[in-house]
Amino acid sequence: MKHAQHGQRRAGLTMVELICALGILAVLMVLVFKLIERTLTVWRTSETRQSVLEQASSVGDLFAHDLRGLENGAQGDVVLEWVRFDTDGDGVLESKWPRLRLVRAASSAEVARLTEQQRRANGEPQTGEAQSGGVQARVLRASQGLVEVIWLVAPASLTDPDARAEGILWRGERLVDDPATKSFFAPDFLGSSGRPPAGATEELTTGILWMRVLCAAQTSVVHDGWKLGNEPADATAAWDAWGKQRPDASSVGWNQVHPGIVVANGRPALPRRVRLELEVERASDRLRRTRLVQIVDSADARIAVDDGERLPAPGSAILIDSEWMELGAVSGDSAAVKRAVRGTTARSHTAGALVHFGAPLAREVVVSTARENWNP
Repeated sequence: MKHAQHGQRRAGLTMVELICALGILAVLMVLVFKLIERTLTVWRTSETRQSVLEQASSVGDLFAHDLRGLENGAQGDVVLEWVRFDTDGDGVLESKWPRLRLVRAASSAEVARLTEQQRRANGEPQTGEAQSGGVQARVLRASQGLVEVIWLVAPASLTDPDARAEGILWRGERLVDDPATKSFFAPDFLGSSGRPPAGATEELTTGILWMRVLCAAQTSVVHDGWKLGNEPADATAAWDAWGKQRPDASSVGWNQVHPGIVVANGRPALPRRVRLELEVERASDRLRRTRLVQIVDSADARIAVDDGERLPAPGSAILIDSEWMELGAVSGDSAAVKRAVRGTTARSHTAGALVHFGAPLAREVVVSTARENWNP
């Protein structure tokens, strides 16, 4: 009896079986964690893109509102130009940003609001508010008028290497007949710094990587796409409604006068259609961007980064310092690039430079005063 019991095998796992089971469990856990991480990454990317697009869409709505009311009378005006900035302190103006100034019609409510703002800025008493209901009552008595609007981008930082490639979008508005404020079209409004004086504009959004405004003249053909150039059928990135050569063509090539801008009959030449292009990158997005791990010379056709999975899809535009590149095929932590796109110049980049990219948004606006003659 004892012999029979001694011959029976004990139930349980051997050491080898236990090690194998633990190994399989570890592999499964790694796969599960990777799946969760990838799912969270996709979710964060989708959420970030949605947030950025909503932010850019709000800017686009305000931009469209300003353009739809362009004034085509003797007091009307539109100036679109590009301005260069030195963002790294080397004395070279390597970055360029657009600046748009215009005159549009304003509703009685807008006139009353701007008048109230000016009164408060001047410290004037807000008379009649208690008796007549304040601003709302004055809106009913206000008449329509003309408003100057300025849109401009200025560098976000001149000291932070990760932020100086980005811009801050500013917008300002003033009544044309307001004697207390300086006209946005005054030659000395911005001064030598290219930045607006305090209180004249409000910050709309930060993290602007790319902003371009394109205009279609009477001769431009854009129904098959917007082609930037100096031919009559091309679109233009600069505009001067009165032909005064205000955009400085010697500073930026995109400031060349387009042959389709013709001033006649004492009225400003207005664009027929305007296209706004935006790419925005939030400060929190920068924390998830990759960096160069090797020096990139001006002739290199590939870049090496610390995490290739953090690059956008091939075909996307990336910004390193002040140079835009088009991303090609990505292999591990290395990627092919097309250098010096979007009107930038190929230059050398140091290891550690941040690779910027954002969610693109485009908005097209038909100018109301030209709609009856527009044939897309």
